[in-house]
Amino acid sequence: MAPRGQTLSADPTTPPAQIVAEDPGVRMRQLYLTLAIVLLAVWMAWEFLIPIAWAAVLAIAEWPLYARATKRFPNHPGFLALGFTLATALFVIGPLSLAAVSLAQESQGALEWFQHVQQIGLPMPAWLPAIPLAGDKIAGWWQQHLADPKGAIALLGTVSAGSILGWMRSIGGEVARDTSQFAITLVITGTMLASGGNINGKARLVAQRMFGTFGEHFLERMIGAVRGTVNGTVLVSVLEGTIIGVGYWVAGVPQPLLFATFTILLALIPFGAWAAFGLASIVLLLQGHVGAAAGLFAFGTVVMAVGDNFIQPSVIGSAVELPFLFAMVGALGGLAELGLVGLFVGPVIMAALLIVTREWMGPDVAPAPTRRRRRGPIAVKRRSTG
Repeated sequence: MAPRGQTLSADPTTPPAQIVAEDPGVRMRQLYLTLAIVLLAVWMAWEFLIPIAWAAVLAIAEWPLYARATKRFPNHPGFLALGFTLATALFVIGPLSLAAVSLAQESQGALEWFQHVQQIGLPMPAWLPAIPLAGDKIAGWWQQHLADPKGAIALLGTVSAGSILGWMRSIGGEVARDTSQFAITLVITGTMLASGGNINGKARLVAQRMFGTFGEHFLERMIGAVRGTVNGTVLVSVLEGTIIGVGYWVAGVPQPLLFATFTILLALIPFGAWAAFGLASIVLLLQGHVGAAAGLFAFGTVVMAVGDNFIQPSVIGSAVELPFLFAMVGALGGLAELGLVGLFVGPVIMAALLIVTREWMGPDVAPAPTRRRRRGPIAVKRRSTG
């Protein structure tokens, strides 16, 4: 017989923990405990959030290829994850190493050029005064600050071997710090790929339990948004940089391979490639090749217009349906707050904002008189995701 004040369960086989868990007060305390643990875990892993975000982006982008590889070689998932991780490292380290070696080779030449300009000045190009409207003013400034050695010393006097050496050391420190973070990112990426199926299943289960059908569709859209953003941004950047690099070689730009590498890297940033081939055009102008500079700038403009307006939307598809303003704010804001990974995370956050906004606005829209079928809270195109 039960003690006074204690009730017996109608089902004697029900575990006591399940009976207690049905109490709303207990469930609320469980929620507070879970929230506290999550906040504590985020606090402990705060320094690793950027590598974790990078790893998640890379794992989601590489998952379709990894899934195909595991279907062909089902007995070696660990080796496949290691292979994909090493391939990712080579894909990132290769261009950066090329740029670093090229900069190291050209640094001495650049220092000698600065010292030469400080000693004898930089002669003004003959075509400069012929520029409409502002040619005379630009020519006068050039004669005062660059052509005259005293003006060149005053303008470029801070450039010396010591300043360049200090600049190179600061870059070396940043590279060393970023390299350690990248190594952590690679380890997390490999782990995520190896456990991708389990992570995917649990994420979908949590999303469905917390937000219902909308949660599952929302997670699917976010996975597609990350994958589309990475594929569209990286592939188009490589394509644009390579084609413009051919233009560098044809136009006679010094170190065309170095400029092409920087164009690929800067093309990841909105308007970054414009700065790269704009600088190359200025270099040609300073050398007196006016026609080559104009042709290179026009060629780069055409390549960027076609890549950004036609190729990139076709590569991304309907995964990221963002207006230009939202995409630009997401990319630049993400870059400012999170660094390079923000270029991919920022647009995804803006896409999530649009999806949630449309979900809240959906019920206020007058429905059609007849509705044959409703696939979910938002209309999404079903696709296989990792």
